Amino acid sequence: MSSWTKLLLQGRYVWLGLAFVGSLYMAEQARHVQILQDFVKVIPQDDPDYLAYQRFQKEFGEDAATLFIGITVPSASPAAFWRSLQHLCDTLKTFPGLKNVLGVPTAPQLIWDKEQFRTTTLSLPTDSAQWALLRQYHPLYQGILWEKNGSSTILILTLDSAALHSAQKHLLIQQVEGLCQNWANTQGVEVHFSGVPYLRHYISEIILHELWIFVGLSLLLTVLALLAYFRSWYAAIFPVILLGLASLWTVGTMGIYGYRMSLLTALLPPVIIILGIPPAIYMLSEYHRLYVAKGNKVAAIREMLSQLGLVTFMIHANTALGFLTLYLTNVVPLQEFGLVAFWGTIATYFLTILLVPSLFMILPEPQEKNLRHLYHPGISKAVRWIGHIVEQRRPWIYALTGIGLLVAVGGILRLRAVSYMADDLPQGGKVIRDQRFFEERYGGMLPFEIVLETRQPRGLRKPGLMRALSALQDSLSRYPELSRSLSLSDLIKGARQAFWGGSPSAYAPPQPEELPTLLRSLRTASAGLLPMGSLVDTAFQRTRISALIRDIGSADMPALLQRIHEDIQATFGEEAQNVRITGTTVIFLKAIDYLIDNLIWSLIATFLLVAVQMFLLYGSFRIMLISMGVNLLPLLFVAGLMGYISMPIKPSTALIYEIAFGIIVDSAIHFLSSYQWFYRKHPLPVRAAVVSIHHTGALIAYTSFVLLMGFAIFIFSSFGGTKALGILTSLSLLIGLFSNLFLLPALLITFRQSSEGTVRKAWRHLRKRKAAGKL
Repeated sequence: MSSWTKLLLQGRYVWLGLAFVGSLYMAEQARHVQILQDFVKVIPQDDPDYLAYQRFQKEFGEDAATLFIGITVPSASPAAFWRSLQHLCDTLKTFPGLKNVLGVPTAPQLIWDKEQFRTTTLSLPTDSAQWALLRQYHPLYQGILWEKNGSSTILILTLDSAALHSAQKHLLIQQVEGLCQNWANTQGVEVHFSGVPYLRHYISEIILHELWIFVGLSLLLTVLALLAYFRSWYAAIFPVILLGLASLWTVGTMGIYGYRMSLLTALLPPVIIILGIPPAIYMLSEYHRLYVAKGNKVAAIREMLSQLGLVTFMIHANTALGFLTLYLTNVVPLQEFGLVAFWGTIATYFLTILLVPSLFMILPEPQEKNLRHLYHPGISKAVRWIGHIVEQRRPWIYALTGIGLLVAVGGILRLRAVSYMADDLPQGGKVIRDQRFFEERYGGMLPFEIVLETRQPRGLRKPGLMRALSALQDSLSRYPELSRSLSLSDLIKGARQAFWGGSPSAYAPPQPEELPTLLRSLRTASAGLLPMGSLVDTAFQRTRISALIRDIGSADMPALLQRIHEDIQATFGEEAQNVRITGTTVIFLKAIDYLIDNLIWSLIATFLLVAVQMFLLYGSFRIMLISMGVNLLPLLFVAGLMGYISMPIKPSTALIYEIAFGIIVDSAIHFLSSYQWFYRKHPLPVRAAVVSIHHTGALIAYTSFVLLMGFAIFIFSSFGGTKALGILTSLSLLIGLFSNLFLLPALLITFRQSSEGTVRKAWRHLRKRKAAGKL
């Protein structure tokens, strides 16, 4: 018995005790893991656009702190409806965490009185005629607080910073949503919700809910798979306990690093469970096979460790290092995902290699019914058929592969990268329906900001600047992707209207001689719920144009930004260099493109790293090239399918390639290890390949099927990206099964290797020369 297997088996109670103590510690760490309350930060901290956005937030406040409530207005617009709406606003003002509530009942109205402005609120309408008159006489709020035809109105709720960036917002939004929904049911009107805080709330709530569902389903699936194959409860229950511990250790790792759980890292616990299934199946099956051959439990376990110790290590090392390449990116969410996945995989390896043999030693010997899978006639017949095809019908395999590649290339040429801010939310769900309500009636609900820098104190007092702001807003109004915008120019026009007695015709840019009086009076007046400070800085040299944008996606955003930049250039001329487009939506979509680029580079790094591992493991360039080409094939097929069904590349689908590639390579490692072992004994490629199929084919097929079903559970997710992960990864595994059981052995036979690999041959010659004294 080798020293390391002796240590593993004789120290079994020590390993069980250490695993128990370690699991208690990890459980305590897992208790401190919280759900991420903000969108993940992807763009580097020194990115110019990100720095400009941070400066914008510092000077003007959060642009993503607004919750929108859309309400349909009864056709008669009765006074009772507006009084009830006012009562609703008064109630909302009492909610902790809400900084501001703006709506028709609370909207400020400027009145010129005794050579100064004073502020009051709008007079509530009592019927449809007064509602139409109110809209006519207050153009400042057109498209902001009400729809042009008056069929709906909006309440704009602003969350304070403490609530926005903490779990408090979930309870707050639930209370707001419940109150407004009950109120709408009483009034017989529709109510709709949107805004970035609402999206964050919805995503966070589903993350926590689905996490436990998928962990439970993955554990249940593992139990059923092991029970169906091995017909033994102990062979099903104990590996599942082990994988449950691995999942717990993964979440505990997040707690140790102080990471918060995001939509991305929430996938890790069930993924770690699913990825831990194949090594457990390999070890159980090999233990049973050796037990039949040797008739002794201890001898079978010892031989199993000798044969699968290195293979198990390479499978976990391949997966762990593949995840670790994500840490080499410059994207914080990917770094966190990669680091946690790395340690989770390492934990799975140590728990597997330490606890599985220890449990075998403690548990009773397998019974006859537990060994039937070794002799199943249907499985044996299928494996013999695969061996026959590989040995006698290799041209068929190559023809099918070639046709598939040609078809895949056609689909790959149709691929495009596009992401949306509400990308992975259920397309038929209430959140998306509400978002469409706002987009159709108001133009959008996602923040879009333009900042003007005059570069001198009080630079905004120039009369020409107000006209330029108004002209740019007129240009923006032509874009259906944007809502009605709001700027300092609108406040000045509203002040001018009040100055001239409230006539709607006076809502226009001021004359040069009017501007100083209006500005001075505005700054000394109480601007109520539309403070000038939210639109200009304290030095009166920077201002913003604030609008809302549809969720048009990362593919169409650059073209829209280019057209807006052209409008800015035409409006401001040389001063256009002082105008910058920013806002949460622009930064988010830029971050998505940055994330995809880093995922692609990470996949390339993973591919190169696995290639090096294959070369070091088998010492042959030929085997390395064959195995890498074979395992790249499923990814090409999946990419082609995405192109044909118009499924875009986005972070959630780009991550599929990273995960699927690592899993498929694991099956190749298992097959190649068997092939190399048989080839060294009998250096005949055909015999080594066919015998390896008989030896490993059933296990590779079964583990692929279990993994396929394991990832298929993600199809039931509410998030589109998670569904895509389930569908496409399962498809990758299915194609990978063909690659590793048909194409890989066929290529090994066709491109016959020499009796030993390149590296081993060179090393043998080096040793001979040294022994002969030539060095």
